[in-house]
Amino acid sequence: MTAKSEQPARDDIVVEGYSARYAAAVRHVLGIEGGFVDDPVDRGGATKYGISLRFLASEGAFDDDDDGLADFDLDMDGDIDGKDIRLLKVNDAVYLYHRCFWERVEAESFPAPLGEAMFDQAVNGGLGAARKLLQRAINALVHRHRLRTISLVVDGVIGERTRALLTSLIEKYGVDALLEAYRGAVKDRYLAIVRRNPSQSRFLKGWLNRADRLGELA
Repeated sequence: MTAKSEQPARDDIVVEGYSARYAAAVRHVLGIEGGFVDDPVDRGGATKYGISLRFLASEGAFDDDDDGLADFDLDMDGDIDGKDIRLLKVNDAVYLYHRCFWERVEAESFPAPLGEAMFDQAVNGGLGAARKLLQRAINALVHRHRLRTISLVVDGVIGERTRALLTSLIEKYGVDALLEAYRGAVKDRYLAIVRRNPSQSRFLKGWLNRADRLGELA
């Protein structure tokens, strides 16, 4: 989130074994997130490639290789701390993004580039936020076109009614209309964050630029 982050080496990003959609989406997100940052204003703690210490301590504690250590205890000292954040490689971030965000938000089940926008916001604000933003975008289109349908409850649960209404709106107005509404919902979220916590205002310009770029992977 700052200009003084260590930028990732793009040549090191390997996305073999993932879908073409994910490969493009994760390259885009990594280009936004940058390298190592330790900003005292960032409540997530030290961050590298967008992976915060708070997130890594929670999501990196699995032991898939059964060696008795958390797989992301990269320095193998018995805990996950700032040293492990510094040791993260780009492909660690690619793996975690796929496991924890792309798959859990079910990005591939949404049309491009809407699924990519949801993935971006899952990384940036969490899975619940990404899903609620979709519901807010759907409601915004319903209101804009004065459709005779009950607005969705914004609860982050992507159930049958959310899916059905999304499909109907895309058929009528196209994916671009949903994407634009999603961008608007994202901007509203960023503005609300700054209203609640003015210390975050120095990030606002970058956040709004990120919202404008949602869905643009080139």
